[in-house]
Amino acid sequence: MRSLGELISLLCRLFLAGLFLWAAHDKVWDPVSFADSVARYDLLPMALVNPASVLLAWLELVVGLCLVVGLATRAAALWSALLLAVFTGLMIYAGMTGAGFDCGCFPGEGGHAAGYEAAVRDALMMLPALWLLVLPGRWLSLRRRQRRSDRLELSI
Repeated sequence: MRSLGELISLLCRLFLAGLFLWAAHDKVWDPVSFADSVARYDLLPMALVNPASVLLAWLELVVGLCLVVGLATRAAALWSALLLAVFTGLMIYAGMTGAGFDCGCFPGEGGHAAGYEAAVRDALMMLPALWLLVLPGRWLSLRRRQRRSDRLELSI
């Protein structure tokens, strides 16, 4: 049974890692376009749009990298759950206001419309993050290797 939990944790970790790395890719390398997407929500003063968009893009990248290598998995899962909760709230807000613009979530030519469907998508993507908060797992993680090397040093 423990192996099944480890497998589910690994799949959740890799899914979220791929999700956040994919989402961060264009945001990090094309911050101007992402800042335009952030400004469309009209929730932040213009002076905060650029710093907020850069911070968000790099936070997504760091969370994705931590998850892919299995370093600070619980912290990365917490950040991903918090980010997805904020994104869900933004999509609900966009649905309430009737905004039909691209949410700015993921790269792609077709875009992803902001609204209630995107809110459901983001809420469902939060489930693997919540799983990792409870059971972060150790398969294929740097943390597992680090602990093993610590034990070897103590035994010498």
